[in-house]
Amino acid sequence: MWICPKCGREFKRSQQDHYCGSPPATIEEYILSQPENIQPYLWELHETISQALPKAAERICWSMPTYGKPTIVQFAAFQNHVSLYVGEQAIQKFAEELSGITCKKSAIYYGYNQPLPKKLITDMLHWCEDPGV
Repeated sequence: MWICPKCGREFKRSQQDHYCGSPPATIEEYILSQPENIQPYLWELHETISQALPKAAERICWSMPTYGKPTIVQFAAFQNHVSLYVGEQAIQKFAEELSGITCKKSAIYYGYNQPLPKKLITDMLHWCEDPGV
């Protein structure tokens, strides 16, 4: 068990990512709460998602930026990457386009040193919004 020295919460993993106190109320607050060096990447991702899903409700759910109700996509910032949660079916559908990118179960990991593949993300989100297309 690991105990956060700031908030006192217990976690199974050492140095577990979490929020001390209340999670941010908006996606903008979420991005602003992240280290300054990764904020431009997160703003770019937020803009890409918002343009791809202009009618999707934006909210924080499970302490992550969330788009759509029901949820279409979420993302979470980590030290070296951002995880984009699109679901297993989307990852399977776009497996060829995602070759060379780390994917695990329902998440795609984009390193901050990689350019954001905006067209691929947009295509995946359009498919996630309506997988019958």
